[in-house]
Amino acid sequence: MSDKDFVADSPYRVGDLYWKKDNEASDDWGLVKLTSADVEACVGMVALIDERTGSRLPNQTEPVQLHAATLTCADMTSLRYLHEAALLKNLYDRWIASDRQPYTSMSNVLIAVNPLRYLKKVEKAVFVSQSLDKSPPHPYNVAENAYRQLRTVKQNQSIIISGESGSGKTETSKIILDFLTERSQFTGGRALLSSTLRASRSNQDDEDYDDEEGRPHPGLAHSLGDRLMKTIPILESFGNAKTHRNHNSSRFGKYMRLQFSPDVDLSSTALHLTGASIDTYLLETSRVVHPPTGERNFHVFYELLRSGDAKLLNDLKLIPNPYMPKDPRLSNCDAWLDMYHYLNRSGCTHSEFLNDRANFQKLKDALVFAGIDAVQLLQIVAGVLHLGNVTFHEEDTAEGLTAAIHREGDAPNASIDVVADLLGIKADDLIDALLKKKIERTKGSFQRRGSVYFVGKTKQQAAYSRDTVAKMIYNQV
Repeated sequence: MSDKDFVADSPYRVGDLYWKKDNEASDDWGLVKLTSADVEACVGMVALIDERTGSRLPNQTEPVQLHAATLTCADMTSLRYLHEAALLKNLYDRWIASDRQPYTSMSNVLIAVNPLRYLKKVEKAVFVSQSLDKSPPHPYNVAENAYRQLRTVKQNQSIIISGESGSGKTETSKIILDFLTERSQFTGGRALLSSTLRASRSNQDDEDYDDEEGRPHPGLAHSLGDRLMKTIPILESFGNAKTHRNHNSSRFGKYMRLQFSPDVDLSSTALHLTGASIDTYLLETSRVVHPPTGERNFHVFYELLRSGDAKLLNDLKLIPNPYMPKDPRLSNCDAWLDMYHYLNRSGCTHSEFLNDRANFQKLKDALVFAGIDAVQLLQIVAGVLHLGNVTFHEEDTAEGLTAAIHREGDAPNASIDVVADLLGIKADDLIDALLKKKIERTKGSFQRRGSVYFVGKTKQQAAYSRDTVAKMIYNQV
């Protein structure tokens, strides 16, 4: 619709489709198109539309009252008509408003429509200092309600965030976590400090650091809430990926527990954050070995290869890349990506909304805060990449055609020794695990019961075992 289609000082647009009740005594609704409107008289003309074809029915026009009450509602229980069309229209009108209102209440349920843009700062004090029914719909409202219920009812509270891929679940969870971790730092008599909406920013935005070079100082004492927020990049790097619908889609589920405790001397009703844990489940491990066409693998692989840390990449045998000709090894990062089997299968290695190099630095900083050895962890990540480049050949043996790995003079299979070195295992043990199938006899004669046999795998079975090992290793990370 162009601007001329809008009816001045009215929520209506000429040419838009609406639902109209057949009559006040009926529960039937018909689809109509607004053909003209008189704002001063609050009257418009509508034409009936065939719902199956979308075409206008001939000689089917009638006047309607244009109720001013159809302006958007922050709580949809106050809508005049509660049917699907009215709910969707209300959500849409709030979403396209000039001040972009992505949050709408439905009693105690918050509906969030991804705004697809950064929103202005929101003051937490608005939700702490007044009655919740006077606060605007927002994840802060949900979090504050849970906090108050926990404090007064003294029962565990749950906040469930669900929705389609790309609907904003990850960002909404960060907003709620940001509020609850900061909310617990303030008692009833203290004013809640204004703060920016840190959690609504994605992990490529700037963060605050402690030393002059912009790195977190490992010796400083950080509050539990700060540590929780700082470790979010770890989950996003290892569990998120670019999909067709979302550049930062979570490919796993997570269950966060926050433990609040009262003051020791019980001098205040305020609760304080004293413990937290994050459990992850249902990781999409199939993406590790075969990301869908047009999508990326998990962020951490691209962040590592685009990190720009030549020493680290060299230590991990990622550059100089043993699978590339010598000349372009140090100059073409995209060529490095294409040489890894687990990264070149989908045809997508970039995202215009992600800065892999900057995000890698945030990952390293988060690992420092969490007390995790970054080098050891990234050795495993690099080991998975190299494992994907292990190739198999067929040999004619007494068992028939079986898979084999030629380690000498075969450049691609230099990866088997690299993988073993990075994972801290013997190369021969890894080869046996990939090429041989263990069969244990549980029936038969007493002499043969418990016997163990090793049978060679076919080329396809060995490749399947390689991918299974890669998925298992990544899932354990």
